[in-house]
Amino acid sequence: MKLSIVNVVEVGLKRVSMSFALLGGLIMLCLAIITVASIIGRTFFGQSVEGDYELTEVGLAMAVFLFLPECYLRKGHIIVDLFTAHCRPKTLHLLDQLGHLIFTFVSAAFAYRMVLSGLESKDYYEQTMILELPMWWVYVVGVICFSVCTLCGLQRLMCSPVGEQNE
Repeated sequence: MKLSIVNVVEVGLKRVSMSFALLGGLIMLCLAIITVASIIGRTFFGQSVEGDYELTEVGLAMAVFLFLPECYLRKGHIIVDLFTAHCRPKTLHLLDQLGHLIFTFVSAAFAYRMVLSGLESKDYYEQTMILELPMWWVYVVGVICFSVCTLCGLQRLMCSPVGEQNE
């Protein structure tokens, strides 16, 4: 079976997005363990995990960023078909393409703005209050994830068949 460059890109994006989602799930699991340990420590020993709120805040932000590409590729976003339930497939395809175009543009804009915000955060030495973790590296995760989302959007724009149905 001969793979075209389009198929290789699609498979690569699927693997990257799945890896990101698994990493996001691992982060969520670690945050759950930290939260349980903090609650048990506070309840029974009078000592919680120092900086647990900061770790949760930063970890959740990174996990959400990491889930975005997989959510987009699996069509996990919300689709309201109240007005389009009885449209022809060609019309639905046109609306889907418009949605992919808007998603791609917004993802690219978010990636660009996060680059600027991350650089500013690094320049001003922004950090968490208790653990003093630098905040700029959270922006790095966001930039990478939004860049992958942009690539996924471009792939969808170029490769969506006309008869594709929404789930």
